[in-house]
Amino acid sequence: MQITIDKQAVQASFSKAASRYDIFADLQREIGHQLLGLVDEPKSSASALDLGCGTGYFSQLLNNINTVKQLTCFDLSPAMLAQVKQKQLTGCRLIEGDIDNLPFDPCQFDLVFSSLVLQWSQDLTSCLMQIKQVLNDKGTLYFSTLLTGSLFELEQAWLRVDKHQHINQFLSKQQVTTALQEAGFTDIELGTETRIKRYPDIISVMKALKGIGANHVHGKKQDHLSGKQLLEKLAQAYQAFVDDNGMYCLSYQVCYVVAKVSN
Repeated sequence: MQITIDKQAVQASFSKAASRYDIFADLQREIGHQLLGLVDEPKSSASALDLGCGTGYFSQLLNNINTVKQLTCFDLSPAMLAQVKQKQLTGCRLIEGDIDNLPFDPCQFDLVFSSLVLQWSQDLTSCLMQIKQVLNDKGTLYFSTLLTGSLFELEQAWLRVDKHQHINQFLSKQQVTTALQEAGFTDIELGTETRIKRYPDIISVMKALKGIGANHVHGKKQDHLSGKQLLEKLAQAYQAFVDDNGMYCLSYQVCYVVAKVSN
């Protein structure tokens, strides 16, 4: 499935959020830690790629794996990479680029780690094919991504306010599985879960998405929330998804994948 994505707009959105990203990225850390727990430490000296590294939070943890001797941090946003540079990781190189156009030589990595990034690919099958090419014959890909149904509450609330698209469309579990198979991965482990975050008000919901740069919507010209009246309408429409404690619920359908090049 191909999606039209304005990569310059995505880059601008995440770059704008870079300096405050870690303040808002609690969900990203929770999911990333869950994914990191699936990682088997390579048995010998290894080269690892943090694909869509963001501020380098998990780059630092990957760099602490004893057998990882060379780490490559790859991201679309130069501002994010600047945050990684400040961490002064040893044996680490920073490369700016697009996940849909990987600049690496074949069989270069033993391990590719990518948490909540591949939903920004225009063509997941093509992206996964490129990842498989840069992994060596004993390499493993670990990634998490969001599935259909993520941000359901916000999507439904917006539908009661206007007819514009406010939420990105995510792939289904079956579409992710098919993309992996079409890319040539045969040894695949895939698990899913629902995570629900809770916020005190609608402004906090919107700020949380904006704070991590995830407020960019594919194929939509960005028009910022304007006016107290619009927010009040959205908050009113959201009431069906407010819990007994008055908290605004926002759910994420998360997929975790471990895919090996060889059986």
